Amino acid sequence: MISHRKKDLTVLQFDNLSKFPTIGHFSTIRTGGCSTDLYASLNLGYNSGDRPNNVISNRQKLCSAIEINFGNLIFPKQTHTGTAKVISADFFNRDETEKRQFLNETDAVMTNLINICVAIKTADCVPVLVYDPVNQVIAAIHAGWRGTTQNIVQNTIHQMIASFGSHPSDLWVGIGPSISPLVYEVGEEVWSQFAPKYYQSTDPFRSEKRLLDLWKANHFQLTNSGVPENQIEVARICTLSNPEMFFSARRDGAKTGRMATGIWLR
Repeated sequence: MISHRKKDLTVLQFDNLSKFPTIGHFSTIRTGGCSTDLYASLNLGYNSGDRPNNVISNRQKLCSAIEINFGNLIFPKQTHTGTAKVISADFFNRDETEKRQFLNETDAVMTNLINICVAIKTADCVPVLVYDPVNQVIAAIHAGWRGTTQNIVQNTIHQMIASFGSHPSDLWVGIGPSISPLVYEVGEEVWSQFAPKYYQSTDPFRSEKRLLDLWKANHFQLTNSGVPENQIEVARICTLSNPEMFFSARRDGAKTGRMATGIWLR
């Protein structure tokens, strides 16, 4: 990924997606906002205990930096599901309560509308961006371990095919900063839900623990769906291991901030 300065905000961008002038995209780091203490400073999530006004200010700063209207920044209500939804023009005819209800229990959003930024929040989970340059469709996916076991990435691609006629061979994908397989230690209740190729023993060995590779698991969902391997970029940047750049729920607990990863059509 490449670090870019947008106005007075630093964001990360994928090399492969950056070659397309028809889209904009970003993955935020933790600096540049107004939140304090546990949430310092660019916290973009409402649900971990930060002051709502701080989150609003941080989101407004992000929108200013990427030149997207505040009302056009769309986050789903992530609950670690396998559900992907389409943001159509009808979405913007709904009142705020109806919008929230539509986005509830949703972990991936996609659209073909211009200047609508679909985004997800993370603090260790895997953010995935997808772009179809043929049909001009974009998607943002939140893939924690639960969403990964429910095939959230594969489900999103299937929804893009069904709703927009996308072909997997046309898709370009970025897998963003998230917890590394070198440090993502999980118990049997988690690793037993994955094929053995996605986890390895801890060092030193502990029989009840494994190191889980969510990057590899989601990469496989992409290639298994028909996305060419050379059109997938994996950032391989660990959120847990870089406290100066990223929030991490595993490192800091639930009361910490959230980064955002998003994409829009120009």
